[in-house]
Amino acid sequence: MKVLDICIGDVIKKVMSDRKMTKAELARRLGIRPQSVEYLLKRRSIDTDMLYQVSVALDYDFSRLYSIDGSQRDLYLEAEAGGGKVARAKVVVELDLNPEDLAKLDVRRRVRRYLLEGEG
Repeated sequence: MKVLDICIGDVIKKVMSDRKMTKAELARRLGIRPQSVEYLLKRRSIDTDMLYQVSVALDYDFSRLYSIDGSQRDLYLEAEAGGGKVARAKVVVELDLNPEDLAKLDVRRRVRRYLLEGEG
């Protein structure tokens, strides 16, 4: 069995830094003491409930770090490793639109035009 070399505390620190979030603010969002956040940031691993709560608090899906699907990529970490540059990224957006707004977007025509003509 492959052992992952992920120190979740270090990754959480990096995301906190990027989001300019203090330990006190993360503690407030998690409903725990700041000392508990300090302990969390020193951990190599945490339980899944806490991982979920931290993901929500920081608006970052940490579960991707542990994915067994080789086709999934964490562009955030790849950008870090590559000096902040990612050549190409797949972005998936889920929108809840009413039929009128969906018609205004005219997505089918735009996608077809992009694929056939290479226009944006």
